[in-house]
Amino acid sequence: MRVDRSARTGVLLALSAAFMWGVSGAIAADAFREVSPARVAEARALLTTAILVPVAWWRGLLNPRGGLWWFALLGANLAVVNVTFYWALERLGVGPGATIQFLGPILVLAWMAGVQGRTVSSAAWAAAVVAIIGVVLVTQAWQLEGGDWLGVLAGLASAVTFASYLVLGERLTRRYPIVTVMTWGFVSASLIWIVVQPLWTFPTDLSGGVWAELVWIGVVGTALPFFIEFGALQRVASGVVGVIATTEPVFAAAAAWVLLGQHLSPVQIIGGSLVLIAVASIQRWGIADVETPLEAAR
Repeated sequence: MRVDRSARTGVLLALSAAFMWGVSGAIAADAFREVSPARVAEARALLTTAILVPVAWWRGLLNPRGGLWWFALLGANLAVVNVTFYWALERLGVGPGATIQFLGPILVLAWMAGVQGRTVSSAAWAAAVVAIIGVVLVTQAWQLEGGDWLGVLAGLASAVTFASYLVLGERLTRRYPIVTVMTWGFVSASLIWIVVQPLWTFPTDLSGGVWAELVWIGVVGTALPFFIEFGALQRVASGVVGVIATTEPVFAAAAAWVLLGQHLSPVQIIGGSLVLIAVASIQRWGIADVETPLEAAR
């Protein structure tokens, strides 16, 4: 079955979002030297909200149209997935933390097949497994630092909320405009952070470089890639977008190589190649079979 142009556009959008997140992950890791992971997660939510609210208002898309409870749930997902991912990275190291989160795409495929009753092809399952193996290699996940099981639990929480964000995002972007979904999702996430970590307690003695990194993370590492990924979720199934998202650690490793001088080992290069092969495979063979419309699968 031929894959239509819209689905291919969705794949390219998902890849672009993964690239932006990967590069910004290396920048966020550098910011941790002066600011905690929770504060980075809060800053990215607040900055993204500050960008999206005026855009939504200007385009006449600020009306939630009765979806506030759904948007609140999305906001909770956004807050939790970010901070648990950062906690996992901090406690376990980049390799194990990133790998545990990217179990999320397999959870999405299982949800699609077991709960929604949607067709998930063997090619999609195979691509998901190959992608996870690739992530394990590129991040060297076997180097678990100190057996930190709190870090493992944080990574698992990140995987679950990553999966639920993809499923929820697919549902909402097929009912509401992307700008509306993003705006109210991040407004909700920001309100959660303001309650948990009031603004007047935010550290202000940060260096200029770290302030610039936080702005980058908020704009290029959050607002743009989330907008792009929600666009992808309008065009292809959440399971496909989730598998493509496993390229993020590959892009992060490449960014660390270029920006921070952290060279990749032969094993990591092989792992990155496996992830790219998985993404190419799902674009060629796996999209059409899992792209049963959500409405038709009910």
